[in-house]
Amino acid sequence: MIVFDASTLILLAKIDILREVLVKMDAVIPKVIEDETTGQKERPDAQMIRRCIRERLIRIQDGKEVKKTDLAKLMHDFHLAEGEATALLLARKRAAGLATDDAAAIKACKIFGVPFVTAANLLVYATQKEWIPKNTARVKLELLSQVGRYDIRIIEDARERIQGG
Repeated sequence: MIVFDASTLILLAKIDILREVLVKMDAVIPKVIEDETTGQKERPDAQMIRRCIRERLIRIQDGKEVKKTDLAKLMHDFHLAEGEATALLLARKRAAGLATDDAAAIKACKIFGVPFVTAANLLVYATQKEWIPKNTARVKLELLSQVGRYDIRIIEDARERIQGG
């Protein structure tokens, strides 16, 4: 199982590979992430995420297993928004990985030993597993470099890994 936060869901939707990734995974999001990612109904990424929820490619968790005190502390200590903190706590509680592109959430994952992946990692993985052809992945990576906030070194590394280097 992998718990997604809003940043990675939105990026995968924006580069139009969300569905290809989700059909191969056991994806979960807290209710607060559903609200964050689908609230603006006219946005194409919100429409795609809603469709994936309807198709049951993403399961919604109510987040009741996350203690309010733990949530407040994590939000304060790492300057996380409620969605990212809830997703991280849910991943930690379920011994699952977290899909996040949020720098503060990545830092918290490293400190707590929670495995994490980014949208760039998932694009590379999907290419290596042949869920996405290499030529398509190269185009998607270029788009990701435009819509995401990635250091050029991360994009270059992903490009090499997509090529098989």
